[in-house]
Amino acid sequence: MRLRNAACAVAVAVLLFCPVSAENSRNIDFFGIVSKDADNSMVTMTENLYLTQLGEIAGLSVIDKRNSGFTQKYFQEGKPDFSEASSPLIFYAVIEKNSDNEGKWICTLNIADSATGDIHSYRKEYDSFYKILMESKLSLQSVFEQLLKPGHTMEQAESNYQGNNTIQRPQISTDSVAGTWSGEDYIDKIIILRGGRGFIIYKNGATMNITVSVNTQTETVVITQAGKSNASFFPELPRKTALEAATTALPIQWNFRQEDNNTLTGTKTTLIASGDTAETGTLPVTWLRK
Repeated sequence: MRLRNAACAVAVAVLLFCPVSAENSRNIDFFGIVSKDADNSMVTMTENLYLTQLGEIAGLSVIDKRNSGFTQKYFQEGKPDFSEASSPLIFYAVIEKNSDNEGKWICTLNIADSATGDIHSYRKEYDSFYKILMESKLSLQSVFEQLLKPGHTMEQAESNYQGNNTIQRPQISTDSVAGTWSGEDYIDKIIILRGGRGFIIYKNGATMNITVSVNTQTETVVITQAGKSNASFFPELPRKTALEAATTALPIQWNFRQEDNNTLTGTKTTLIASGDTAETGTLPVTWLRK
């Protein structure tokens, strides 16, 4: 997909190399993520994470242009349709499993010139889908912040994206994650207090007490349900299934890496639907500080 013709290089360079100020942000349309291999919940979660993190890059003003038609047409024609674009630049990602190694994933970040349709792509292989989430902020910054610096080329940005595997994370502690968080469809807000305690307020009105601990060796934040399970803690399950399963359910637990001061990315161990019953499973989750 990567295009190397001179016209592409000139067109995108003109758009990207101009000086940027807070008062003169460059508009970019976010068309979302195309993936046949990831399920809808994983795609949606990753899209929301990308949208938030793109908006934090100085010099970019992001417009959410996600729609199912873009993905469907991409699958049908094998190429993107930019007819709905309203900004000079377009961003979208393609995520797929590596056909040569089923355990690995390939994420391709694409920046396009809406006027010409020319595309520059930045491809990287990951050991797991979880790794894509863990490194999403660094990956976006590696591409865009390099491109937005005068004098930097597409090739330099790609080299930085391919080779930068060092993630600078803040020093974690129970106090560093204290605050108000959000990030799950059925949860209204998460309140983490200093000292390792907190609570979660669900949209259905239920409240769960939680404990917060830090594993300094693995640099992970572990958040665990405190107290007995309640069917209301599993709003994604059918009510009858939740009532039956909650009586023997293990405490819900989240294991996070703190990507930056405002992002926790990791997994949630909870009950998931399995036919007419429920079983313990793991889901990818991202929390954002409000």
